[in-house]
Amino acid sequence: MNSGKTTDRFSFFCAGSPEDIVAIDNGKEINRAQFAARAVDLASKLPEKSYIVNHCQNRYHFMLGLAAALLKKQISLFPPGKIPQVIKRLISQYPDVYCLSDQDETLAGMDSLKIPEQMDIEGNEKNIAELVFPADQIVAVAFTSGSTGEPKPYIKVWGGYVREAIGAGKALGLDAKKGGYLVATVPPQHMYGFVASIMLPLQHRYVINADQPFFPEDIKHAIAARAETALFVTTPIHLRACVMEQTKIDGLEMILSSTAPLDASLSDNAEALFSTQVQEFYGSTETGAIASRRQADNDVWKTFEDVTVGLTDEGFAVYADYFYQSPMLLPDNVEVHNESEFVLFGRNTDLIKIAGKRALLSDLNHHLLAIDGIKDGTFFMPDAENHGDSGHRETRLAAFVVAPGLSKNALLDQLRTNIDPVFLPRPLKFVDALPRNKTGKLPRGKLLELLGQETITS
Repeated sequence: MNSGKTTDRFSFFCAGSPEDIVAIDNGKEINRAQFAARAVDLASKLPEKSYIVNHCQNRYHFMLGLAAALLKKQISLFPPGKIPQVIKRLISQYPDVYCLSDQDETLAGMDSLKIPEQMDIEGNEKNIAELVFPADQIVAVAFTSGSTGEPKPYIKVWGGYVREAIGAGKALGLDAKKGGYLVATVPPQHMYGFVASIMLPLQHRYVINADQPFFPEDIKHAIAARAETALFVTTPIHLRACVMEQTKIDGLEMILSSTAPLDASLSDNAEALFSTQVQEFYGSTETGAIASRRQADNDVWKTFEDVTVGLTDEGFAVYADYFYQSPMLLPDNVEVHNESEFVLFGRNTDLIKIAGKRALLSDLNHHLLAIDGIKDGTFFMPDAENHGDSGHRETRLAAFVVAPGLSKNALLDQLRTNIDPVFLPRPLKFVDALPRNKTGKLPRGKLLELLGQETITS
């Protein structure tokens, strides 16, 4: 691992001035000097622990906690969720851990510290020089979702995060000399949210909005909070909500989407409605973000600088000298054009087989969401069922939809025109809402719970 190339230290901020604005929090501007002084003060108040779970919901507070933890040489843990059993397992694996929060809610069984409302920064405004860290300093341990087994930990170092953010910004055409403004719907604890809404603005002089807007009108208000155009960091589910509600959002420099496949028609509609470009990031917990594309141009993903890809006997390999280990092997079905370009067909785990026929869940979801009247929906492949003494195991594809006013028969008739009958969902369940998490993903456990509930189909 070589995270530094020509230097073995990286600053928390890219080149700039102490007066540069870092964040907007409740209408107040925080500059670099104020931020650094508060980070130094917060670091002095952190407990003597080795690991930290940064539970701050306010993006500025999260960034402050990150800087303080780096100063304290504490390692941030990014668990795949905050449900009690996940946190209990985390504590058993990392007993020397505590939770930093900006709210009264704490994580069950874990020591907790709340960020002070007031910080002593008198005379400390010149501490920016202290926010410089070794490239090989371990910043975090990120965990995979565990959807296909036990969550796996991956070590992340400071130089790797910085170079990932620099490469990501160059891929988007961001100008660090100019800077900008960033609004995000994704939580900073998610790997995409961490890189795109924390590291990216730090390395390209973007001011972050501290809030995490959810509803289209809240997003519109957050973007309008500053005069300059905004880089809008979001997910397909949030983008779909804005397009479906026809929320007119002006002043967008660009829309960035990730965490799930973005339908081409949704991308086109968003570009037309918001008069801007929609860019996507491709990545994983293992690698971080490694490539980008704009579907309006083509479906080819182009890797960031210093990232290359290839196919090996073990699968899709991603190489970067700033990875903690390289190459990383990903369970994705791709066609590699060359070392910096590839086409993604989906995860290997996305492929389903029924009655000798194959389909991709992403394709089935595309046809489902294209039906007029469906506000949200997903196909779902549960575990095979064991039936009686015969031991026969049957796989039944299910689907959940949010579609008030649409009948079951009408929906199935439209699906029949685009998909093979063997992939028609049995059961098809109408629900009030899907149990999406803050990044728009659907945890498998939640869908299994939903499948077991009695719901009414129309």
